[in-house]
Amino acid sequence: MTVTLRQLRYFLVLAEELHFGRAAERLHISQPPLSASLKQLEQKLGFELLQRNQRGVRLTPAGRLYAQNVRQILAQLEAAEVEAAQTAQTISGRLTVAFVPSMLFRNLDTTLKEFHEAYVDVELQLREMNTIKQIEGLMNRSIDLGFVHSVSLPDQIAEHVLETERLMCCVPRDHRLARRGRVRLADLEGERVLLFSREFAPQFYDKIVSLLAGCGNQPYSSYHIQHWFTVVALVGRGMGVSLVPQSLSRSRFSNVRYIEVEEAEAEHRVSMLWHRDNRNELVTLFSRFAAERVS
Repeated sequence: MTVTLRQLRYFLVLAEELHFGRAAERLHISQPPLSASLKQLEQKLGFELLQRNQRGVRLTPAGRLYAQNVRQILAQLEAAEVEAAQTAQTISGRLTVAFVPSMLFRNLDTTLKEFHEAYVDVELQLREMNTIKQIEGLMNRSIDLGFVHSVSLPDQIAEHVLETERLMCCVPRDHRLARRGRVRLADLEGERVLLFSREFAPQFYDKIVSLLAGCGNQPYSSYHIQHWFTVVALVGRGMGVSLVPQSLSRSRFSNVRYIEVEEAEAEHRVSMLWHRDNRNELVTLFSRFAAERVS
């Protein structure tokens, strides 16, 4: 396991805030991935960086020293980025990036903004597309990069896994399960489960259907839905429940609750894709830029 810049950035914000909630808010993420990132970093280093008790969070002596060094490293990196950005004024071209809508809750929007500011002469073309259309677009070269959920890929498509994401149970805020901290799939027995239509992401759809089948349930098939946002909106109106990507829990739907699903298999990949033979140099530039920012 290699220490990543994302883990260092997350840790430094934690070291500054000494509060998981405030740190997560600054990073625009939920607390579980922040806690997971800290755990992975501590496992890699072999020592504790933070200690939590009834009085709050504090840095260990090793954590305090490590934070000082990380702050210097990131400052040097930022200076290098500024210098590179000055050089980047000579970089130009066109880059077409496609994404599923839930990626906007994974800092993709901020990443695109920062890339545009760093490389002002690069024309960014954005496409909101479902997974199937993205694969087709990568194969026929109508798009350069795609951001998708779990999918089996043709050999010609390269994949960078950004994160393994949990599925969450989404229920109306007044639902019988709404106050639970965790649920099992069996708890959804007898519920009307809403999903997007299979044609938009067959493999992701089939994975969820397989999970539901294991507890004797199946999705409600009378609605033809394209986007997760529509699913969540319908759940909020009391028309059913759903299993949704964890990133959607960062959305501002006030009339739903998101609950962790216990089953270990209730997870999927979040990935960045490109065609292996794409000769657009901006693909390499953007993929490296995004790998440490989209989470």
